[in-house]
Amino acid sequence: MRALIVEDDTLSARVLNLTLGQYFEAVVADDAERAFAAYLRALEDGNTFDVVLLDLMLPGESGLTVLERIRAVEAERGLPRVPVLVTTAVTDINIALRAFEQGHISAYLVKPLDFDRLLAELRTLGLIAAG
Repeated sequence: MRALIVEDDTLSARVLNLTLGQYFEAVVADDAERAFAAYLRALEDGNTFDVVLLDLMLPGESGLTVLERIRAVEAERGLPRVPVLVTTAVTDINIALRAFEQGHISAYLVKPLDFDRLLAELRTLGLIAAG
């Protein structure tokens, strides 16, 4: 199982990587451009991601823009949608609604992250075993 962690805060990225490391091989990207490049590279290598953890507030393009680009590639190529869990400090309900409506995200997790909830979301998606 593979996870793409899109997080510009180094400490948050490390903590997510350590938390998910027992379940996923993780690739970390610290901005929108690197995240989308990692997504495309994984597609081309035939080693796609099983989940994307996406921060909304990134340098350059926003996380929502990355999400829109990923969804466009999936639609263009007839690919199944990768589950996306938004991880953000943004608590604006309108941004959350936009993320759900436009990006068809699986979860919206507000920082500081509740790791029990994160793991519960991954269990709900069938990405990690219950227990």
